[in-house]
Amino acid sequence: MNFSKRVSRISVSSTSAVLAAAARLKAEGVDIVDFGPGEPDFATPEHIKQAAITSVQGDFTRYTATEGIPELRRAIAEWHARELGSDYRPEEVLVTVGGKHAVFNLVSSLIDAGDEVIIPTPYWVTFKDVVTYASGECVFVETPERDGFRLSAAQVAAAITPRTRMLIVNSPCNPSGAVIPSEELRQIADLAREHRFWVLCDECYSHFVYGDGRPFSLGSLGRDYLGQLLVVGSLSKTFAMTGWRAGYCLAPKEVVQAALKIQSHCTSNICSITQKAAIAALTGPQEPIREMLKEYSRRRDYMVPALNAISGLHCQWPDGAFYVYPNVSSFLGKTGIHTSADLAQRLLNQARVAVVPGEAFGTLQHIRISYATSTEQLEKGVERLRRLFESL
Repeated sequence: MNFSKRVSRISVSSTSAVLAAAARLKAEGVDIVDFGPGEPDFATPEHIKQAAITSVQGDFTRYTATEGIPELRRAIAEWHARELGSDYRPEEVLVTVGGKHAVFNLVSSLIDAGDEVIIPTPYWVTFKDVVTYASGECVFVETPERDGFRLSAAQVAAAITPRTRMLIVNSPCNPSGAVIPSEELRQIADLAREHRFWVLCDECYSHFVYGDGRPFSLGSLGRDYLGQLLVVGSLSKTFAMTGWRAGYCLAPKEVVQAALKIQSHCTSNICSITQKAAIAALTGPQEPIREMLKEYSRRRDYMVPALNAISGLHCQWPDGAFYVYPNVSSFLGKTGIHTSADLAQRLLNQARVAVVPGEAFGTLQHIRISYATSTEQLEKGVERLRRLFESL
């Protein structure tokens, strides 16, 4: 069959492929320790579920405005202002089917053939393919592992050319857990104003930062900066609502209207029931976020030392999110393992542990491990990893 050039330029999400492979083995009765999913293992808080039940019982099950119901757009703007210090108005909010949908809409609205988009590596898998789908050109900037994979303003400045149209930043980062210091982000925003390019900020893990870290948004810099900023957020991780598919973008009104054109032809509104649940999440108790963060912090404190105790592995401490990104270079080139993808396949087939290879995120010597699972599974998975790595 002949397919369009745009679809031939991209591939199925690598993280989705890992999920599918693990699911097939589980369906066959194989005991898999699944370190692949980027998904909280917590239940959606009860008050959010009850809001959805009430909306069904009240027959709130019809189409809504494509951009989202007014009370949800207002709730998003107010929550973001309260939690992250921004100053967005409801007309600068677009409600999307998760954060990924927001990224797709914004890139599709603003990137033309030949436009350059700066993407730090390691990057979340979708950034590269969405830019490629839009016929843009990815300019990859390698963040140093020794610095915890944190992007600097100096690196961004060195990558800017007359064709630079956008920078995509993800902080806290999936897959590395890196958090860009707020002062570096401010300097990056200044570069965007000076050189007139967009900064697309993926804030899907904004509230999962460890130690003395605090959630930070470029949107808090004030309205003088908002003309160059595109903020993407999601309720998926923050409120354990992955399957509900609720996300948003915050952007200048004109950009929201452009993205709305695309959304009106591909999805229309997000699920009406989800919208009512999202309002409950944003306006209700925020304690579940703090409880999740406390548990993720405890798991991180177990995982990093446990992995570093395995001879040949080296794992940086993540600043946020719920991933570790260990360096596995000492195992490449051994017994038929040439790439991290080969290693991930070996781990799945022999150790029965699912991980995502670093190639999915733009690096060659790493694997991504999610610790969004139970302590029992973490301990079992680490022991399986130890046995296989020692055998190599």
